[in-house]
Amino acid sequence: MAEEEQATTEEEAAASKGPGLIVWAVLGVVAAGGGFAVPFFLPTEDSAATADEAAERPGLHARIPDEVGFVPFPDKTVNLNDGRMNRYLHVSFSLQVEKSDEADVTELVEKNQAILSNWLVSHLSDKSMDDIRGAAGQNRMRREIQDQFNTVLFPDGYDRIYDVLFEDFNVQ
Repeated sequence: MAEEEQATTEEEAAASKGPGLIVWAVLGVVAAGGGFAVPFFLPTEDSAATADEAAERPGLHARIPDEVGFVPFPDKTVNLNDGRMNRYLHVSFSLQVEKSDEADVTELVEKNQAILSNWLVSHLSDKSMDDIRGAAGQNRMRREIQDQFNTVLFPDGYDRIYDVLFEDFNVQ
């Protein structure tokens, strides 16, 4: 009987060492894999230089320029997407650009006037009263106009229109 008790205690001791050894082995593999992967997540000198260069170029999240210019866009009046078609929106706005780009952007806007006006009339005509109500609606509309104009005018991906400023916004 003593031999059976001794064999049982030896089996329990072996069983308690087994899972502990497996846990340590798994932990070692995970630590080695993490140590191998860390250099891939650290920035290199090349990626830091690229980030600095990207911050200096005009883009979607570019800095606002020190000297700004404004490019006027012709007034637009459209019927809103209302069931009775008796409400209309009249807007006039200017595009805020860097002063050094003002002449180029003005020329591009005049050259692409038909395309921009067509898109703007269609876009505004699709709006309902709820879409344009309040500051949130107007800000959303400004952002949509800015994104579309930058996409059409500057296919190179470097946005040169920093803001759309409403001069007149009437709903009747």
